[in-house]
Amino acid sequence: MYYKRNEAYRFVFNQPVEGKMTKREENSTVTTKVHILDVSNQGAKINCKNVIDLKKDTKINLSFSLKSHSFHASGRIIWIKNFHNSSEVGLQLNTDDEYKNNMIKELKEIAKQNKKN
Repeated sequence: MYYKRNEAYRFVFNQPVEGKMTKREENSTVTTKVHILDVSNQGAKINCKNVIDLKKDTKINLSFSLKSHSFHASGRIIWIKNFHNSSEVGLQLNTDDEYKNNMIKELKEIAKQNKKN
């Protein structure tokens, strides 16, 4: 199984960013708070409490905000690492050019701000 992303740009947050993940199944949707550990143009690694049952290939929606933009993307779970009280989850996101451009712009601003501190 291949987990490493082939993307040129992945940003790891110093402090996880809060967001929401909605799990979509046949007859239901469940929303839970998550912490986004890193993001790229087409993926994310998140941490969430073990309050919902997660499975590989489950369809999800991810929402979060960075500085001045809100980001919303659909996607699927590609890997899961379970811990005692939480899970780390790798997501593959379906994104468009606007999402990608806004993401790069916001991450560059965050990186610049982190460099000053």
